[in-house]
Amino acid sequence: MPDNAKPLILLTRPRAQAERFAAALHGQTGGAVEVLIAPLLRIDLMDLPEFPDSAALVFTSENGVAAYAAGGGAPGRRAYCVGDRTAEAAGEAGLQACSAGGAADDLVALIAAEAPACPLVHLHGRHVRGAVVAALRAHGFAITGRVVYDQIALPLAAAARGALLSGQEVLVPLFSPRSAQLFAKAMPDGAKCRPVCISPATRATLPATLGNRAIVAEAPTGAAILKAVARQLSP
Repeated sequence: MPDNAKPLILLTRPRAQAERFAAALHGQTGGAVEVLIAPLLRIDLMDLPEFPDSAALVFTSENGVAAYAAGGGAPGRRAYCVGDRTAEAAGEAGLQACSAGGAADDLVALIAAEAPACPLVHLHGRHVRGAVVAALRAHGFAITGRVVYDQIALPLAAAARGALLSGQEVLVPLFSPRSAQLFAKAMPDGAKCRPVCISPATRATLPATLGNRAIVAEAPTGAAILKAVARQLSP
């Protein structure tokens, strides 16, 4: 990237996650970065359903952990988590958390290797990608899925639309296939940007005009996408 380029980082994650990513990015770059937060999703927590006291929990998002904690979920349960941030949140909620350190396939492999004898409950959002429950059932586990939060789509803010049409270089980190779909749908005609995708599956949901320009993180983790964005900010 040329020395005189001043890219804008457009964050469309739910606000709390976007603010945390922005803080991490500022820490990584020494604060020399312009960030615009314009969420395309809002997380609405739902009531926590009942499930067996003996059950271990499966989380593919920290939002599931937030719903569990907000619903008065008891501490001390075993919690299998897709990644480090989700495991960190589960630990803060008093759960015995372990991280698969990657994607849904890694989570299934972790649980299959540990082979818990107790029932499993996957607490997830209304919109879910990755057949974790089906994959674990195929391994012989007694697992059920429960929806504990909703991901409400939001319109793209006017400030974000203006930035995308301004001619300024705009980097857009995309953290899931659904967020990529929502962003592509919300982009105004004539807008230009460079997506930074957390995974190949996320890039695959973009139209060719965006997908061909997209950068994919080295691993499907928050740390990897942070590194990919920071690399684009280097002279």
